[in-house]
Amino acid sequence: MEKKSTLANIFFNSFGTIFYYGCQWLTTVLIVRLTGFTDKGIYDLAMTFTAAFGILALFNTRQYQVSDVIGEYSDQTYIRSRLAAMGISFLICSAGVFINGYTLYKCAVILLYMLHKCGEAWIDVYHGIDQKNGRMDYVCYSYIIRAVLMLLSFCGVLYLTEDLICAVGSMTLVTFLVAFFYDRHTAERFMVKEEKADKQALKKLMLAMLPLVIVAVTNNLSISVPKYFLEKYYNDTVLGYYSSVATPSMVVQVGAQTIFIPLITPLADRLKENDKRGFIAILKKVGIACLILSVLALIASALFGEWFLVLMFKEEIRPYAYLFVPIIISTLMISINASLFPVCTVLREIKGQLAVGICGLLVSVAASVICVKKYSMDGVVVSLLITLAVQIIIEICCIYRKMKKWKEAQYGQDSGIDSLLQ
Repeated sequence: MEKKSTLANIFFNSFGTIFYYGCQWLTTVLIVRLTGFTDKGIYDLAMTFTAAFGILALFNTRQYQVSDVIGEYSDQTYIRSRLAAMGISFLICSAGVFINGYTLYKCAVILLYMLHKCGEAWIDVYHGIDQKNGRMDYVCYSYIIRAVLMLLSFCGVLYLTEDLICAVGSMTLVTFLVAFFYDRHTAERFMVKEEKADKQALKKLMLAMLPLVIVAVTNNLSISVPKYFLEKYYNDTVLGYYSSVATPSMVVQVGAQTIFIPLITPLADRLKENDKRGFIAILKKVGIACLILSVLALIASALFGEWFLVLMFKEEIRPYAYLFVPIIISTLMISINASLFPVCTVLREIKGQLAVGICGLLVSVAASVICVKKYSMDGVVVSLLITLAVQIIIEICCIYRKMKKWKEAQYGQDSGIDSLLQ
């Protein structure tokens, strides 16, 4: 089956992802119109609470999977590791929900949304197979199908029942149906069947991924913690107002990140070929593209942010519209942070990533306890900016160290790759 070009894969992945998360954002807008800011706050609590557990379900194998150009592990091993991670993450999330002592209604919404995140994680491993084989058009079609069905099921059921549990449940069901009947079937075209499951390979992969999973979970928690404390210190409605202002920025964040995802495999290829110039050239092009998008996003948010928010959420949101531009800035920093992580993964800079995740989480908790408690929504933005600045600085230092090591290795006797990846 013929591969698509890198440019085509970037287009398909970007269009599909933005379309999907744009529709997901629309659910957060329409829930206000259908049931109000209180349900919006509960829905956002579910999204915030499950974010780190959703990362755990992904087990952070996607970047490793698509950069596995030598076939260290089979596709079936990656799939089995994802299924195991989904089960573990759901159990831990369930324990966390009951420890927090939420009401039965909130528990049901959170756990159903966690099932939805597990469905997304299951689909993601199939997308990794598609990407590795250069067919991200299949990924795009999956995003579009899920987006349309998710929006129709969630909003339709919420309109008919006015029950958030039923709405999230319908969205979750749709996700698993698409995963089983479309994504699984599509990915199987590229897979070589195994006669027997390799349990040793599964164990080895899970252990190899553990540091990256810790990195991904702590990194996500560092971003989610400020909103968690906002709900704790104040209430669902305040979180609903903040998230209403923040949700449009999700499209900007996803747009910036999706440009980079299809480039992981070319970066891995440049590394395998010991082509440092080609590696750096890719990073420069992506950096320029992200810079242009960032400038455009800031200009658009400054000019049209308040108008757009009032159009979506009516006059009730206007007192909080001043947060939009600062939130966009933090969102762009999240995108930079998320784009640097795959570079570290390709370069196998695991220790540095651990430092980023752990330091980010510690800074986030400290900043949130002080800033969110005192300044409410403003404190959330301040906490995010401080945390992300620390993380980005550490990541840049890690990448610079690896690139310097690569340069030194090229002047040595070996190809430079083995010593670089140690």
